[in-house]
Amino acid sequence: MKRIVIIVFILISSIAFGQNHFIGVQGGGSITNITAKEDFNDTGMRTGFSGGISYTLKFAEKYQFEINALYAQLGYTDDIILTDDIGAYLGKEKNEFNYDYLSTPLKIGYEMGNKIRIIPRIGIVPSLLLNAKTIVPFFDSNGNIVSHKTLDVKDDVSKFDFSGLIELGFENRLSDNILFCLDFNYKHSITSFSNTDYFEGLNMRHYGFSVAAGVKYLIKKQ
Repeated sequence: MKRIVIIVFILISSIAFGQNHFIGVQGGGSITNITAKEDFNDTGMRTGFSGGISYTLKFAEKYQFEINALYAQLGYTDDIILTDDIGAYLGKEKNEFNYDYLSTPLKIGYEMGNKIRIIPRIGIVPSLLLNAKTIVPFFDSNGNIVSHKTLDVKDDVSKFDFSGLIELGFENRLSDNILFCLDFNYKHSITSFSNTDYFEGLNMRHYGFSVAAGVKYLIKKQ
């Protein structure tokens, strides 16, 4: 019993007295798409933006816990095949399905290396829906595209998304207090954003890749 108490005390002490606290900013790009119970024929990637602020707690020398508050653009495109009155192919046009979220990734990682550190991370990503819009072509009476119409579907889409995340991060120390960071990650939704009011029964989920660059500033060291 005494050995167990001693081991627990050592672990708590190593965390309590080996902490570095960082705040940071980051921004980058993403490419996203969806999975669904029934495959869509011609879905394509949405190119979007992801960026915000971060807090990182480094402890026990090599471990780190990180939480972000990010504006994240997700979605996909879906091709429309255009034909004339006799069915001859005229080309393609896209429907755009755009979903913007406030995401709060929670990640834990392990640092490897010295000057340039490699940090594999795993985590979860709770997200709240901010906007949801569908952009569709608008046709005249002759079947010609004259403009595009934006439909607000926020009230129909599920408001909460929960995802799993894997990430590979890189850190390089620029000074005693500043780190340059570069992160690559893959995220896939566990929950569906479709429901009885929006593409019922399709079980639609987000997935995608993103890259972000940023800086972290050391605010407290113990």
